[in-house]
Amino acid sequence: MRSAVALALILPVGFAAFEGWAGPVDNDADDLVGVWKLQSFSLQVIGEQPKEIFGPHPIGYLIFTVEGRMMTILTRADRRPATTVEERAALLQSMVSYSGRYKVEHDRIITKPDIAWNEIYSGIEQIRYYTLNGDTLSIRTAQQLSAILPGKKVVGTLTYERER
Repeated sequence: MRSAVALALILPVGFAAFEGWAGPVDNDADDLVGVWKLQSFSLQVIGEQPKEIFGPHPIGYLIFTVEGRMMTILTRADRRPATTVEERAALLQSMVSYSGRYKVEHDRIITKPDIAWNEIYSGIEQIRYYTLNGDTLSIRTAQQLSAILPGKKVVGTLTYERER
């Protein structure tokens, strides 16, 4: 009988310790799961005014899976197929794309990309601050080095609508 009582007391402690390994996760994490369509994207070089570097109507999607993976791709709307080396390079400058595991902590989405269009992101935690208002997701990046504007520190601001 004493063994059963001891086991009953130990099991909940063991399960609680195991759950803690996942890290703190906000209740909004479930609300983020799905496909989000980009509505706006601006980039602010520190010390300058924000600019719509992908034009007034960028194209993009952000996907969060229930398994904890995210994927994103953003592009200019006016991209055309490349026929020269310079045009191919310009295509890389007119997009952002990466994927990795994510977790949600309070007002932050933290992603560690394991694949990216530009290796500046691979393996480095990407912190995004977010607000969720119904079907609108607003994201602001932490200050970071830009993959599009080499050597510049930037903050990106993005707005998405849930795709139904």
